Amino acid sequence: MQNKTFKNFVKKILNEGKISASQVGNSIKRTSDFTTLINGGFIEHLPAKTGGGNFYIKNKEALEKYFADKFPSENGNVFTAVGNVNSMRNTKAGKRESQNVILIRGQEIVLLNGIETDLKKYTYAYGTFSATLKSLEANKVCFVENLDSYLLAEQVIKKGFVFIHTYGGIGKSVVSKTKAKEILVFPDYDFKGLHNYLLVKSVFPNTHLFVPNNYETLLQSKSRTIKTKQGRAQQPSKTVLECEEEVVVKIRTDIFKTGHFVEQQAIFK
Repeated sequence: MQNKTFKNFVKKILNEGKISASQVGNSIKRTSDFTTLINGGFIEHLPAKTGGGNFYIKNKEALEKYFADKFPSENGNVFTAVGNVNSMRNTKAGKRESQNVILIRGQEIVLLNGIETDLKKYTYAYGTFSATLKSLEANKVCFVENLDSYLLAEQVIKKGFVFIHTYGGIGKSVVSKTKAKEILVFPDYDFKGLHNYLLVKSVFPNTHLFVPNNYETLLQSKSRTIKTKQGRAQQPSKTVLECEEEVVVKIRTDIFKTGHFVEQQAIFK
């Protein structure tokens, strides 16, 4: 929080050219960063006859460079863990832009980041392939929520699909970079899984939810409580609550009625 306050101070003086001394709190003045600005000749204090005075920019070009180096996340509003820790001393201090890292596997040839890629070769040799996604063109794509299920997905989903597991969870930034004739979502059958399915569907309306044929049996024999480890029940998003699609209504009702849901791992033997 302290670094955020200091950032706002530097941002304000850069925008306005000066700041009244009375607006600069002691918490800022006591920092080593503020001392650097004074001793380094970035800013200066000019007192007024009545006392107080103002802080003025002394070397604008140097101050702009200092600000850009110290707060790289302000450059184009791109937030990363590296930028956050350098500017806020905390990787999670600001909103972070997805870096679009995916795991991808399958038996097909796809156009990945503009390069024709034979996934069969990499899947056979290494089990999976990884990339920072810029673009993907494939015939059939299946987004798989959990890593262990991603590595086994072809056991329960018909051939021809390219399987994707996204680092950090499914997001529109990854989905929107994907082009396919057919898109499937294979999630946990809980409120979060339904939300992820509808997120993908909001980008590609022809998206389908994969539901195993023995879903009802799994719900009775292998389901788990919807409550978290802290004892709180998982709550559906507004998108899930308002959805009228038959399959979503069915699974949503099952969760409310039984207090349980089917994890996708339960599908595998």
